[in-house]
Amino acid sequence: MLLSTAALAPQAPAVVEADKTHHYASLVADIDRVAALLLVRGVRAGDHVGAAVERSYRGLVGMFAILRVGAAYVPLDGGHPPDRLRAMVDTCGIRSVVGTGSALRSLPLDLGPAHIDTDTAAGENTALDTPPGFPELAPGDAAYILHTSGSTGVPKGVVVSHGALAASVRSLTGVFNISPQDRVLSFASMSWDTSGEEIYPVLLTGGALVIDPRAVNGSVMGLFTALEAHSVTVIDLPTSFWTEVVDYLDVTGRSLPPSVRLVVIGGEEVQAAAVRQWCEHVPDHVRLLNTYGQTETVLVTHAADIGGGRGRSPAFDARVPIGAPLPHVRQVLIPAAGAPQDPRPETGNGTISELYVGGPSLALRYQGRPAETAERFGPFAGPGAGRLYRTGDLVESGPGGELTYVGRADRQLKIRGFRVEPEEVERTLLGHPGLRQAAVRGVPSPDGGQRLIATVVRSTRAGVTGTELGAWLAERLPAHMIPGRISFAEALPMLPNGKADYAMLDNTKDAVSPVDAIASEIASLAGRLLNAPLDVTEDFFDGGGDSLLATRLISRIYRGFDVELTFVDIFEQRTPQRIAALVAKARQAQDDGEH
Repeated sequence: MLLSTAALAPQAPAVVEADKTHHYASLVADIDRVAALLLVRGVRAGDHVGAAVERSYRGLVGMFAILRVGAAYVPLDGGHPPDRLRAMVDTCGIRSVVGTGSALRSLPLDLGPAHIDTDTAAGENTALDTPPGFPELAPGDAAYILHTSGSTGVPKGVVVSHGALAASVRSLTGVFNISPQDRVLSFASMSWDTSGEEIYPVLLTGGALVIDPRAVNGSVMGLFTALEAHSVTVIDLPTSFWTEVVDYLDVTGRSLPPSVRLVVIGGEEVQAAAVRQWCEHVPDHVRLLNTYGQTETVLVTHAADIGGGRGRSPAFDARVPIGAPLPHVRQVLIPAAGAPQDPRPETGNGTISELYVGGPSLALRYQGRPAETAERFGPFAGPGAGRLYRTGDLVESGPGGELTYVGRADRQLKIRGFRVEPEEVERTLLGHPGLRQAAVRGVPSPDGGQRLIATVVRSTRAGVTGTELGAWLAERLPAHMIPGRISFAEALPMLPNGKADYAMLDNTKDAVSPVDAIASEIASLAGRLLNAPLDVTEDFFDGGGDSLLATRLISRIYRGFDVELTFVDIFEQRTPQRIAALVAKARQAQDDGEH
């Protein structure tokens, strides 16, 4: 499809970087040059090829070049621990890695000669008299493998086919109403499937993908600078970062740059209060689309307009809907505590059910995990339902067929938009010689999402500290899988079946006090605003805080704790620990006033 787009509009801008615009003709030519080199280096259709993650034009060229030769790309992020990357390489049988020079150097792996540098590929290709022919792609061929958290302690590779990707992209193009006039921001890392929502619909429609490092520096102001500089029309943000945008609009009184017409959010549950706040600052013509999907179901399966000219007013009181299934999606709802029902979309009965998803956009399999593939992608027992994926998500159906997410049927969590299996974190913790028990769970975060906390039992009375454990985990797990708080107990409460009693963990001997718990939450909020960790005893302003960030912190505290502080409170108390004491006192006064 990209070739067809390039043939129709070869001089149309395809990729816009901060300092250069690449047209469709040059994009396809660069892809073909790198693809030809891949064939010369021995890469063949059906191979699994590593793609060193980098948000750049050359990184994008490398990804498409892998697809061009009929291979599947496997994103490898240099920010991930070496052991995790090696597990991905071994499981997928990767023998070649493609990327820019800087991205390849960022990988903590010994690549040897089995790598292709897209920065120098054009020069190496000059020796080719005639580019070799490229294979025809079939819908069932693997396009990419993305890794998610695995309960066994090893990352789980999800194999996605060209046919599944195409089905999802066709639906999204219509739902997003993408046209050749659109400019879509590249915000998500290539190692996250949201990047596919940004890349494929716009490039297969003839619009332009915008890549600007200012948009992804963790600052809302940086994002707005990039949006304005390139007249971006569509942005796709993790819900957690969108919440930062809402705070920024509320504090500054600004609105979105006028070019923006569609804001897509997803990855975490949305707070209704944040949607109402958003609608106070954003023009009616800007659509706010809440999306739902899993890596195994490829990009997006459900969507709801929750604000803007085409949506309804945000009248929901508590939970924001994830919407109705996209045109290519077949949903089956099975009552959480009953037998499978007739496989038809639910229409407004309010039953809490587990969501199963079918249709042409299901992933092929888990790489090297046939038993787990059979378990999660097994056929539904109802008549004519075919192959379905069991999401593990519990939903409630409402009038008109829209779904609302209400929780999980298992222990899986979403942390800042990333799926996390607590068992994987527990297994990693138990690999430390100083521990004999570990329990990891999610707790509500004041910004509306979830955060990880761990309770551990030392193998000896003296020994490892929480700080040491955090550093040890950082060498083995991605940042989003590291607990924000680690507490120690003499023993874990246990159920009769020998498993940890997670409901009783807060009653363990060394559980933190209410004020300490609030301080930990405030430190986490402040750290996100500062884009750097902040200890509960550290000064917010010494850590880089200013009046604007303090105002945003006040907004976050109000949303999370229903306590309204002033700038003077933050300026005088300064540390999360002292601010937490104010919050605890105010909450106690509220409780006393209700009795």
